[in-house]
Amino acid sequence: MKKLLVLFVVSILLTSCASSGKLLQKGRFDDAIEKSVKKLGKEPSNHDEIIVLRKALKLADKTDREAIDQLKLSGQPSIWESVYNHYLKLNQRQELVSRLPDRVLAKVNFKPVNYIPEIAIAKRNTANYFDAKGEALLNAGNRFDARKAWEYFQKEKKLFPETPGLQRKISTALKQGKTQILIRIRNKSHQVLPKNFNAALKKINVRSLNRQWLQFNTNNSTSNAYNFVIVLNIKNIEVSPELIDRQIHMEKKTIDDGWKYVLDARGNVKKDSAGNDIKIKRYRIIRCRVTNIHLAKSTLITGTLDYYNYHTEQLIKSRPISSQFAFDYRYATAKGNLQAVSPASLELIRRTPVPFPSDLQMIFDTNRALKTMMMDYIRQDIRLFK
Repeated sequence: MKKLLVLFVVSILLTSCASSGKLLQKGRFDDAIEKSVKKLGKEPSNHDEIIVLRKALKLADKTDREAIDQLKLSGQPSIWESVYNHYLKLNQRQELVSRLPDRVLAKVNFKPVNYIPEIAIAKRNTANYFDAKGEALLNAGNRFDARKAWEYFQKEKKLFPETPGLQRKISTALKQGKTQILIRIRNKSHQVLPKNFNAALKKINVRSLNRQWLQFNTNNSTSNAYNFVIVLNIKNIEVSPELIDRQIHMEKKTIDDGWKYVLDARGNVKKDSAGNDIKIKRYRIIRCRVTNIHLAKSTLITGTLDYYNYHTEQLIKSRPISSQFAFDYRYATAKGNLQAVSPASLELIRRTPVPFPSDLQMIFDTNRALKTMMMDYIRQDIRLFK
């Protein structure tokens, strides 16, 4: 892409730097005309540019007219788009040159031609060809030709947007041109899936997968002619045992417990120099037994995501797929003085004990991760569906 951009910029620079005479010598007649018109607009008396414009205009018009004559000789309906484009070039070139002063136009032998009738005929014949070609492709009965038909109808619409029935043809071609892909779920695990498991798994955003020519479906509809089927094969479901881990530890804290007198060796209260009783702070240790409880349980679903040709049932690609859901819950109980526990332990103690989820609930809760993985894989393999 960067190389193309560089080449495009270089070509523009070369064109802007090249003189009209050089462009004429290279056969780039329209580029030469455009450059001469610009210069003559500023310097109408520039003799060299008048000569270049006269020659370039004559050769460019001759080239287009000869191409039109040659195309008309073939008699094929497919010629009209090219004929139409040649007439447009003749008319646009004429409009560009006609902006110059009359004295310049006289010197380059400019004689205006009314191309409007010829343009109108070529335009109508071009649209008729697009319409007939689109109809024939649409009637071919396959999605690839329907896409080509859509392109022809779109080209017709650019020429005549208000053509009666054209929008209906465009819609029909768009519908017939789509590749229809059905997403199915198949349980081969020999285990009962939770109620609504399949329905929840099918609640995926298929719009994010859809493209102009790709239509994904999770519900099998008889009105759709499917081309591919994606099967999520659930082959194994494992639910771990319910694990309970209890860890008991003692937490303690030293707290202020008022004051007490200082006694001498005889058990009498000591006095300070002023004769007052001497008192000191008293502390005590409080304790609390904390039981940390950890509940753990997990589910693992494994299988494959398989892509099939809907009609031949040929396997196109298979991917291993798995999803895991873990139930992990911690709380704590306490016996003793709660003032002794740490903030972290207190947070666990305040938690409400909960029961283990059932096996079916655990299996059901894996569907979110399973859906995400399935969607990611389909996006990665989107080019498989033509």
